[in-house]
Amino acid sequence: MSETIYVSDSTTSTETILVIDDDPDILALLEMSLTSDGFNVITANEGPLGLQNAKAEQPDLILLDVMMPQMDGLEVIKRLKEDTDTRAIPVLWLTAKSQTEDKLKGLEFGGDDYITKPFDLREVTARINAVLGRTRPVKYINPLINAMGDSFSEEGVAELGSHLQAAAEIQLKLLPEKPPTYEGYDFATYFRSSTSVSGDFYDFIPLNDKRLGIVLGDVKGHGIPAALLMVMIQTASRLLSNEEDSPATVLKRINTLLFHNTDIEQFTTMVYGILELETGKFTYSNGGHCPPIHFIQKTDNSDKTLQTNSEVHLLETGGMLIGVFDIATFSYETCTISPGDVLILYTDGVTETEGQKPNDFFGEERLIDYLSNKLKLSADSICNDLQKTLFEHSGTTQLKDDRAVVVIKRNEV
Repeated sequence: MSETIYVSDSTTSTETILVIDDDPDILALLEMSLTSDGFNVITANEGPLGLQNAKAEQPDLILLDVMMPQMDGLEVIKRLKEDTDTRAIPVLWLTAKSQTEDKLKGLEFGGDDYITKPFDLREVTARINAVLGRTRPVKYINPLINAMGDSFSEEGVAELGSHLQAAAEIQLKLLPEKPPTYEGYDFATYFRSSTSVSGDFYDFIPLNDKRLGIVLGDVKGHGIPAALLMVMIQTASRLLSNEEDSPATVLKRINTLLFHNTDIEQFTTMVYGILELETGKFTYSNGGHCPPIHFIQKTDNSDKTLQTNSEVHLLETGGMLIGVFDIATFSYETCTISPGDVLILYTDGVTETEGQKPNDFFGEERLIDYLSNKLKLSADSICNDLQKTLFEHSGTTQLKDDRAVVVIKRNEV
């Protein structure tokens, strides 16, 4: 079989194609062509192996030859459609121009489209993209259908939507309604979720009239699973902060709670600190989280011009990710927020905001440089300016990750 190879422009597709054909030359040709088009490609040189790979790998589409020994393509289609694990996988089969009966049987058995031999590789890619364009919505809605079972209906989906909205409202109510107000301090927050519910959270926990607990965290992932874990962690932090004096001990107990009550892949990063309001002493522990940034105001009056600049400290002391290891240990450190200083806690949705050029993330260094020029603003203005700057950097209001920011500014005397 002689074919001309046309290599199309590569795409960013991560979809998987399973090619089943007994001809090794055709397998190699299709694998090379489809890989260059940006697809992940799995091959099988016989029907039984193809069925096994389809069940194990769950490809996005199967490209199947009809004429094969031992088990022909029509039998493969039939068995694919009889198996609940593979029946939803679209099948595009290869058949000779003269095999009209096979074309009809393939459609009858549930195949999605066919290509006649000899084929042009550009046509193969075009047909694959056309079929995937029709089946992608089904692929993404199938988990919803399975989860809802008999409740999957127009009314059921509408009810699910209202439940998600209610969950989002409940979660927002769990966050502080507004930043705390204490003489000599200026607090502000910025919070945005990438979906209806969030895995990011922050909290202010009054311990007494002189001490304030401050929490900021980020649960792995997005959506409902992350939001449920976030509620669990926030509740635990509120209870434990009133039982323990050490931030390190609070994180250790939350770590134990998560390790024994969640899957190993569910974890969080978080910072918990205690602010002594009279002195500005801040004792904290960092559980694998982005280090809060402490801007320390420095005044240089050596030349009698009273120039003001800032020194930057990253609050990194703490321990591992929370919920991964039962034996994890945590330590704590203390700094002092003096008049004129600013402390900023944030989640990685800030620094990992991607710019309009690929892989141009906002980053920690850019965040520090940006904030260094905003320290004279109010805490609320710092949050608002940061939100605007992240939008300008990304060029979109659509978030890929949740964002949470807490700004603590101690007013100058």
